[in-house]
Amino acid sequence: MDWDNLRYFLELSRSGTLVNAARRLAVDHTTVARRIQALESQVGAPLFAREPGGHRLTEAGRRLQSQV
Repeated sequence: MDWDNLRYFLELSRSGTLVNAARRLAVDHTTVARRIQALESQVGAPLFAREPGGHRLTEAGRRLQSQV
C-alpha cells in the first residue's frame, strides 16, 4: 500500500470535497482524485460514495479510517 495515498484519503474524509482537500494539501483536485482512485484499487473497494455535494465514506472507507 502506498502510505502517501493515505494522507490524501484522510484529508478527503475530513474535508468532504476534492477541491477542499486539494486546497489543504496544496495540490490540484485531479491529484487528489487520482490518489484516491489508486488507493481504492489497492484495497479493492470503493472508499467514497461520490455525491453531488461531495464525497461520503463508504463502509470500506470507514473501516480503513478506523485503522489509520
